[in-house]
Formats: sequence, structure tokens, C-alpha cells
Amino acid sequence: MTRDEVLLPRAPTQFADADVRRHERRNALHTLQGLLELARHARERPGSFPEPTGVPLAEVGEIVQRIGHCVVRAQLVGKLLAAQERGVRLRISPDSCLHGDLDAAGEVVTVVGNLIDNALDAVAGTVCATPTVEVALRRGRGGIEVRVSDNGTGVDPRLRQWIFDRGASTKRSTAERPRGIGLSLVRAITEARSGSVTVADREGGGAVFTVSMGCRS
Repeated sequence: MTRDEVLLPRAPTQFADADVRRHERRNALHTLQGLLELARHARERPGSFPEPTGVPLAEVGEIVQRIGHCVVRAQLVGKLLAAQERGVRLRISPDSCLHGDLDAAGEVVTVVGNLIDNALDAVAGTVCATPTVEVALRRGRGGIEVRVSDNGTGVDPRLRQWIFDRGASTKRSTAERPRGIGLSLVRAITEARSGSVTVADREGGGAVFTVSMGCRS
């Protein structure tokens, strides 16, 4: 089994192609980076997390406390690093709580990773004084609930169905970085899991993406 097969989920048949695998390598990379940071965090005594990384100890501590699955936890820490590189604050919501085994950890990683990447794109470089992305993960009735919000410019109501179509993007696609895949993959995975994904306005400005997906404990 390859590294990508360990960290990436099996995509629905219509998404099992080279562009999807290329697109999802970024999530795999962030997960690996998160695993390394968590290993370093575990070796350090409380309060002595290496300053050069710039990783906020409090944010890492929140993730460790609230998210039990090692791969999902690592993905969030990896995205925390990616957010810092882009000047965005990424935080986990205080109502997050996801412990115990997951039969679909790879799918959760893909859904969360792509929603966070989408939110980072929405806020990075905006005029917000503090560009912020907030993530909430918890168990709901019969499955997992994911909520990712940002304080960017929001999503035009006329585009809220279109953005989930494969290839739908306002950014130019390249061979190295195909566009219009992330949100379409999120929708495909949630529908395959008898779930749904919606987007709405965030109070105070921005967007909120909400996912429900069936998972067995």
C-alpha cells in the first residue's frame, strides 16, 4: 500500500482519476506535516513548543483535546500550518467533539481538507483585519457533522449550486493544480455517505459550509 492510499480515501467512481489524485496530494502533504508537528508536540513539555514553527500551542491543544482520530487530528494541524503561512487564523470551534473510531476517516479528511482550503482561498488577501476560518466537527444523528465558516466575501446565492459542479471555479486551472475539484469531491463523498452539503451566509459576513455524512462508529 502506498502513502497516498493510506492518507487518501477511495473516491467515488466518477472521481477516480489522475486529476483527483493530483489535487488530493495537498491534503496528504498537510496530513503528513500535521503528524510531524504532533509528534514534536508530544515530545515537548507543556509550554515549550518550539517557537520557530510559529504554531500556536493553544490551538494545537484544542485540536488534541477535541479530535480523537489521529489522521483527522493531523489534517487539522497541517491545515493550521498552511493557514499561518497565508496569514489566516484557523481555529477549532469550542463545540467540536469527535472521538472514537471512524469507518470513514479518509473521507472525513478529504471533506474537511477541501472545505478548509476553499475557506482559506476565500479570506486570504482580503481586506479583513483578521481573516479567520473556523472548523467544527462532531457526531450527529447517525453520522458526522462538519461546519467550516470564514469571514470572507461570502458566496453569491446564484452560485451556491454551481460551485459544487466539477470544474466550477473562478480561478485558472493548470496541469499542476486542477481547479473545480475540491467542492465537487466534497459533494460526491457526502452523497455517497447518504449525507448532504450546503452553503449559507455567515452572520457578520462570509460563508458557512455545513456537511452531514453517515458514518458508523
